[in-house]
Amino acid sequence: MSYNIRHGEGIDTILDLSRSVQIIKSYAPDLCALQEVDNFCFRSDSIGQTEYFAQKTLMTGTFGRFMKFQGGEYGMATLSNKPLISTNVLQLPDGKHEPRTSIVHEVQISLKHTIIFANVHFDWISGEEGDLNRLSQAKALTEYLNTLHKAVIITGDFNCTPNSKTMKYFEEEGFIFVEKGADNLSFQGENKVEIDHLIYRNTDSVKFKTKSVKLIKEPVISDHRPLIAELEVLFH
Repeated sequence: MSYNIRHGEGIDTILDLSRSVQIIKSYAPDLCALQEVDNFCFRSDSIGQTEYFAQKTLMTGTFGRFMKFQGGEYGMATLSNKPLISTNVLQLPDGKHEPRTSIVHEVQISLKHTIIFANVHFDWISGEEGDLNRLSQAKALTEYLNTLHKAVIITGDFNCTPNSKTMKYFEEEGFIFVEKGADNLSFQGENKVEIDHLIYRNTDSVKFKTKSVKLIKEPVISDHRPLIAELEVLFH
């Protein structure tokens, strides 16, 4: 699952993390990538949102900081129901206005196999500069992932459409794009666009197969829709 939670503030301007929690609990994902997460920031009542989500969903929570913000920190978080072998909050090239990281976990999915799960939230600015920033961030992440020699899932708010330079780069690097079908507009702002994605790359020993994917019709809790993908894992 991937969900940009907008630090818990809905389109209705109500700050209520419990609504996002209910969405996550209702779909019970093994792995959940959250973007726009606050850690003890004034605007979100100075609570540790990652710990809140982890406690309410009974999952393991990991926070990845982008920057100091409003008395706390702003970044992203990953929730896991699977054992985590390792965690790296990987520093990526900065965006125009904000630093960026990716939370990269090695996850135990069977007695003999692990995979890599990477949570991303690339630079949000538009235009050519934004395109170059996102591509730079994608390249830095991929260069690191290439050293791990594992099957990989990357999901999150890529802030770019499927035909962008960034997504074409991932395709060149062997990643498979999970198609959402006709109902594919994940961002619910003034201009509705498809910018939340899930991609994966197989190895000889571990291969993913898409069983289902959908964007949840939830128009109020955030300006992004939750993305749910069910993948079958094949071992060789």
